[in-house]
Amino acid sequence: MTTHEETLAQLYLGVENCTNIHNAIQHAMSMASGLTELLQNSLGGTGAYDEVGGYSESVQAQLELSAQTVEQTKHAIESLMVRFDVVY
Repeated sequence: MTTHEETLAQLYLGVENCTNIHNAIQHAMSMASGLTELLQNSLGGTGAYDEVGGYSESVQAQLELSAQTVEQTKHAIESLMVRFDVVY
C-alpha cells in the first residue's frame, strides 16, 4: 500500500503529465491549422480540396476535444489534491 505522500507525488506527476500532453496537443493544433490553411490556399474551391479538406478539419476538431479532455482530467486531479489538503 502506498503512503499518503507517495499518492500525492503521483497525483502531482499526473498534473505535470496533463500539462505536457496539453502543450503537445496545442502544438499539434497549430500544425493542423497550418495544414488546413495550406490546403485551402492551394486547393480551395476544387474537387481535390473536397476530397482532403474535411480530413484536416476533422483532425483539428478531434485535437480540440482532446485538449478539453486533458484539461478536465488535470482539473479533476487538482481537485483530488486539494481534498488531500495539498498546496503545490
